Amino acid sequence: MTSKLTSHLPPDDFEMPSGCQADAAEDQAIASMLADAYDAPPVPRSLTKRLDAGFTEQWGHSPQLASSNRGESKTRIRSYSSAKRSMWFAGAIAASLICAFVLVGSSGQVAWAAVVAAMQRCGMVQISNDQVSRWLDLENGVACEQTAEQTQWIDLGRGIALTYFDPNQPPLKESLHVAHGSSSSREALLAVFLLGEPLSAKSLERFRGVRVVEQQTGREGEDSDSAVELQVRLATTVDERFDLSLQLDPETNLPLSIASATQAMRESSSQLDRRSLSYSQESTEQLRSRLLASDAAIALAAREKSGLDDANDLLDDSPARVEPKSTGDVAMTDTVHSNEKTNDDARQTLTASLPIGATTKWKPVTVIDRSDVEVQQEVDRILTELWKDEQIEPVPQASDLQLLRRAYLDLAGRTPTVTEVREYLNNTSDDRYQRLIERLLDSPDHASQMAAVWRSFLIPEGVDLDALGGREAFEKWLSEQFAADEPYDQIVRKLLLAEGRLSRSGPLLFYSALKLNADQLAARTSRVFLGMRLECAQCHDHPFEPWTQKDFWSYAAFFAQISRPKGDLESVSTLMRVQDVDRGEVMLPDTEVVIQPRFLGQSAAEQQDDASAADDLSPRRQRLANWLTGPDNPYFARATVNRVWSHMFGRGIVDPVDDFGDNNHPVSPELLDTLASQFIESEFDLKTLIRTIALSKAYQLSSSSDRAGESVADTAKRLEMFAQMNVKTLTAEQLYDCIAVATLLDPQNASTSQYVLTRFGNSEREQFLQQFASPSTSRSEYLAGIPQALMLMNGSLIAQATGEGSSGLIESLDAPFFTDAQRIDVLFMATLSRPARPDEMKLVAEFLPAGATASQRRSGLADLLWALINSSEFTLNH
Repeated sequence: MTSKLTSHLPPDDFEMPSGCQADAAEDQAIASMLADAYDAPPVPRSLTKRLDAGFTEQWGHSPQLASSNRGESKTRIRSYSSAKRSMWFAGAIAASLICAFVLVGSSGQVAWAAVVAAMQRCGMVQISNDQVSRWLDLENGVACEQTAEQTQWIDLGRGIALTYFDPNQPPLKESLHVAHGSSSSREALLAVFLLGEPLSAKSLERFRGVRVVEQQTGREGEDSDSAVELQVRLATTVDERFDLSLQLDPETNLPLSIASATQAMRESSSQLDRRSLSYSQESTEQLRSRLLASDAAIALAAREKSGLDDANDLLDDSPARVEPKSTGDVAMTDTVHSNEKTNDDARQTLTASLPIGATTKWKPVTVIDRSDVEVQQEVDRILTELWKDEQIEPVPQASDLQLLRRAYLDLAGRTPTVTEVREYLNNTSDDRYQRLIERLLDSPDHASQMAAVWRSFLIPEGVDLDALGGREAFEKWLSEQFAADEPYDQIVRKLLLAEGRLSRSGPLLFYSALKLNADQLAARTSRVFLGMRLECAQCHDHPFEPWTQKDFWSYAAFFAQISRPKGDLESVSTLMRVQDVDRGEVMLPDTEVVIQPRFLGQSAAEQQDDASAADDLSPRRQRLANWLTGPDNPYFARATVNRVWSHMFGRGIVDPVDDFGDNNHPVSPELLDTLASQFIESEFDLKTLIRTIALSKAYQLSSSSDRAGESVADTAKRLEMFAQMNVKTLTAEQLYDCIAVATLLDPQNASTSQYVLTRFGNSEREQFLQQFASPSTSRSEYLAGIPQALMLMNGSLIAQATGEGSSGLIESLDAPFFTDAQRIDVLFMATLSRPARPDEMKLVAEFLPAGATASQRRSGLADLLWALINSSEFTLNH
């Protein structure tokens, strides 16, 4: 028997037969309505036995459906008033389960998932040939590769990649940016292992988020004992495609042999080498002791070789990890990578270069080598001491569901689905919050959310990007960079050095929006990348800071040698081309004085030395990009950290975020530089920075306080010092996406394991964003006006999302197995990410009277949904 399975991302050549179009649409509609439903009563055992038999025939083992809910069935069936109603209801659920079985069976995920699950249970697996041997213990997240030259060791649990050139010498160590127990990291490790890719941190990053886009199963023969053939096509987040051909044991689902191919190999029709897999009872520790010397022996050898008195630092090759003490406490570590004296020395070193005083005199950030956990601990320590010095008592920690909603809004730009809320509530592990942050950082929604955030920074308000090629084109380019985990300094370099015709869109839209004007480019780049309002010195010396008019124009001179027509441009043409030329200068306004390019804070002598070193051969933009994104730039890392902090907290460490200066000091210079040091040390990895902030104590604090007798000034002080979370307004993008998630406007996601919003190519979303646009000067101030409020009350989007006959959510609640209380809970979880409180349940019960008809119930639910969407709790991020 052979069946072709396709996931929600179909292969390139997939084409649905025309006769199946209507059936597929109906199947999706049914899946949408059932996706977030409560557990239904069990179906007749005769049916579940047949389902078990079908699973056994197809996959080689049974999920034991017939026995899993046997004890539950008696209790649940008794809750219905008559045997007739129970039989009818069970029949309806049986039909639904049959449909769901068909849908899940065609989802393209089951066969590969069975292999992953089997390999997690099997212990140690080995693949060997004449040149290399590879081992994998997927359950413990450990993999090893040994050649004649070196041994590679990956340990996800300890977050390290080790390279041994001599088993008796200390290895080269590299940190892995993974979450403990992360399923995406384990699937990446499995893909790297089976595909024969190098075992390295770089490979794991490349394959993180790998997914199945097509698979096909079959058997070698008619005999039920014949090996199962599984053909799998995998795709990375940047859409690299890889093929795996596996022969599976029909009893265990374990691969017996594999062959792999890249897209280039497929196109060249190369013969694939099939490799056999063997399984053993050897443990990870036994493997390590067999292949490598012990840590103590390595440390002793290093001490004897170097004459060191103490080699203890070599005994622990793993970074400290965050281990929560209890579900109610913020996660703290029980082990510290360095002693207190080392921490004190690091703080003294950092203090010498803190951003204090005039920005013209700021020194580069002092980069201190700390683990991510140590940085997180240092952030918590700095803020705790700040609160103590300011005599501030922080508010309690936010509730679990408040944190869930906050993290989704900040990291993914949307609220969680009802299913995601329930899964989080049902997860009782101590590190569920850490796992949530890691999963959100790895999600496609995170990349597109960051793209929208950075587009709002980069493009001045009031610029109509649609006339220049489209806001979506610019965000899509940014999203691709974030999805590929491109270092932030490289994204900025690509933006600054973009070349080509403006019709190519992408990063060139940045130049289009600013009309290729040197002064506008200088003003915008200094705000976004350096955190300074340098344009205040455009017509005269800065009134509050020591920046002169010459400082502004010497910075603008780096953008003067870009091809453009002479004079002021009212608009730009998409036929215009951005490229560096060897002509073009800027002059002080109302004078004939030509200003040469000079980096901010650079003296005239340093400018001359820089020009001599560059020999004036490098294009000006190239020289600017090198200086601006360099680790020695005193502003770039600090400005970026401050913007990310402001995005997460609603206000910056320096606030406003683009006003660094002697008259606007950081709340804590030490906090700013601790994070900036980590940002530089991580090679400008935004995910590392966001993860540190999201796991901090301050981020997990409540946004409200019920302390009696407090003044407005007390609350304002706490908010300023991050001892209480700011309530943030939703952006237009977040508001649309939250409505789409809550009301099932995007039904194709309903049956998938990972919900992903359709943010590009969505004309309805584009129209909403144009109409709902509002100033974005402060996330903690509500700046939308009457037109936006009327849109939420009476707009076509809300009418469709909450209409009795048009709302997917209201339609899904028609299912007869819901009680009215459950329907109300679903509406609250869909919109506010929490169940209704008892007082709310009592209040809204009047919408659903006990004897209501189906039509009356639907009308009442639609009214309640409309009220929830228009509530302040829905439109704000607490």
